[in-house]
Amino acid sequence: MMKVSRRYITNEDEVVDCMNTCFLKVLKNLGTLKDEKSFFGWVKQIAVNTSIDFYRSKKKYTDQNKFTIDTDYSNVEQTHHNIDFTESNMDSKEIYKLIQELPEVTRQVLNLFAIDGFNHKEVGNMLGLSEEASRWHLHKARKLLTEKLEKLNFAIK
Repeated sequence: MMKVSRRYITNEDEVVDCMNTCFLKVLKNLGTLKDEKSFFGWVKQIAVNTSIDFYRSKKKYTDQNKFTIDTDYSNVEQTHHNIDFTESNMDSKEIYKLIQELPEVTRQVLNLFAIDGFNHKEVGNMLGLSEEASRWHLHKARKLLTEKLEKLNFAIK
């Protein structure tokens, strides 16, 4: 749960607070778990939802979620950045560090869409953004990560 919370929250004290809330929710709702085999997925989903709720309650992104279309977004549908880590010496900690350097809302969208598998409508609902803003933030995340990786001389295809 701590790893999941860290993907969404950067302040370590807030991560611990969020994780404690997750534990309370898990313990409080343990009786609602129908299949023991799905326990870890169930706990992960609680951690994701709690992290997003925690983040939303802080209202850190209110100024950032005002979305205007700029020239970077005009070609989002045609722009795809495929990053090839297979020939690099980069480990998961270095990749995690690069993701943590992204702007907060952009990082949230990337985590929800690319890692947790939510679609743009769901991401938008969770973060209080439009679908278009979610797409823009994902595009921005890909663009920023690509730029960072290019500076590190990684293979971009």
